[in-house]
Amino acid sequence: MKNYLHTLPYFLLFFLLASITSKSYGQCTCSGGAPATPLTYYSVLDTTDAPSSTISFPKFNPTMGILSCIRFRDTLSLISTSDVTNTASVDVIYRFLLSVTNDISGPGISVNESATRNYGPTLLTQAGDPADRTVYGPDTLFQNSTHSNSSSSIASYLGSTGNVDFIYTVNGGLIATQGGLNYTYQIVSKYWGAFSLTYYWCPNIVLATNIKNFSAYKKENAVLLKWVTENKTPGTTYEVEYSIDGTNFTGAGQTNTAGSIGNSTQHEFQYIPGASGSKKLYFRIKETDAQGKVTYSAIRSVDMNENAAAGFIIYPNPIQRKVSMQFDRSLNGNYVVEVTNLSGQIIYNRNMKLNNTNNVQFDLPNPPSSGMYYLKLTDSKSKLSYSNKLIIRR
Repeated sequence: MKNYLHTLPYFLLFFLLASITSKSYGQCTCSGGAPATPLTYYSVLDTTDAPSSTISFPKFNPTMGILSCIRFRDTLSLISTSDVTNTASVDVIYRFLLSVTNDISGPGISVNESATRNYGPTLLTQAGDPADRTVYGPDTLFQNSTHSNSSSSIASYLGSTGNVDFIYTVNGGLIATQGGLNYTYQIVSKYWGAFSLTYYWCPNIVLATNIKNFSAYKKENAVLLKWVTENKTPGTTYEVEYSIDGTNFTGAGQTNTAGSIGNSTQHEFQYIPGASGSKKLYFRIKETDAQGKVTYSAIRSVDMNENAAAGFIIYPNPIQRKVSMQFDRSLNGNYVVEVTNLSGQIIYNRNMKLNNTNNVQFDLPNPPSSGMYYLKLTDSKSKLSYSNKLIIRR
């Protein structure tokens, strides 16, 4: 089959990607065997003849949840044209074997696929004659070739900013299987494709029956953490842990009790950052019961940069109706809340007045269909906006 340029619409390429199991990956499960939640990013590679190309995807923000594993999918097409010239002083009948290999490499992922094409017999006259040259192709060696690979090595995919890269390279050559070695050749290959990276993640292990209203926000040069426990079991201890990457945590100290109201106990802890140089810090609560069982709270992040805009997380995420936003500093003034779909269409809008709080909560009166959306909070006076991904599961 011959082909000069690809004409398959991109939406069909993405359909091919989606046809490879796109729902929760069987080996990626959460606590108790529950299926992990998929979050997929897509990338298109337009027609190119470059020897290598880089395909980039956003990293997974560890404040969103616990990354269980990843799955990389690709759909590739490639055409090649081979130009051969006889350099011998006599006429030669040649046969050739064209070999082309696709390679894709990324963290914990490797894709390798080869294709061959036989040409000849072809008579090429002696060097210098008009008929001493022939062109084979353009021929399609790969047409919408699909692959799906997974990995549980997730360290390179974690980060609140930045991308994870996959490198695609094309290699190969043309060898004579008949006719000797006195020839020259030039191969021109063009390729294109569509790619996706799916993160399978689980909600952070939140002590839903004990820990409530866990918050962490900057207060001057320190971080103030607060939460409430209900029906505390005798012998249970709580320890604050911090991290500079959202993955590796270190103990920061035991908590103090700020007071008790009925069956609820208020906890408070002030953390003073050291000279680590990290401007973004992550926190969680480690709970150890009297039997030694250890569980953890959700992760909260705080940006210590003086000039940084307030960051926030949505918890829990996915949501069904109730939305809770936890900011890393207190907000004050009039704000506009908007929820938009991936096309930018506003599906929810309301005004809110905040009074020195870092917790914002509201209900979606008519939740849309399940999927990913964007939640934005805008200061009506300064027009400064804060945005994050919102996942709705109905």
